[in-house]
Amino acid sequence: MPETAPATSRLPYHYAHQVRVRYAETDQMGVCWHGNYLLYLEEARGEALRATGCGSYADWEAAGVMTPIVKVALTYHKSAHYDELLTIHVYVEEPLSALIRFRYDVRNEQDEQVLEGTTDLTFISASTHQPCRPPLALRKFFR
Repeated sequence: MPETAPATSRLPYHYAHQVRVRYAETDQMGVCWHGNYLLYLEEARGEALRATGCGSYADWEAAGVMTPIVKVALTYHKSAHYDELLTIHVYVEEPLSALIRFRYDVRNEQDEQVLEGTTDLTFISASTHQPCRPPLALRKFFR
């Protein structure tokens, strides 16, 4: 069965996802531990991709394509605290190549920037672990 995808480009792509800082994710001062932001970004990235209608990580892995992270860059601007609602803005601004770059802007309830950053994911064959083309639906969506 041939793959299908949207006919027109969706770049730049934007998706907003919200997470609330849980008590277990904070230190004794109620400040969110810096490493938790990577988990928040992963959750937002997965939901952003799911919202494209092009499948999920699980779908691509079942089709033989894996997406390891090859680069992370984060800049922390302000601490997030217990029970704060964070809005994670996820952007894809460039056509896909051997990788997909996600840009993030994390904001608190006062619309203050908490964190900004990027993650680069590459596409590899699950069987050979060698670089491969992104799934067709993604290539067409993010062209």
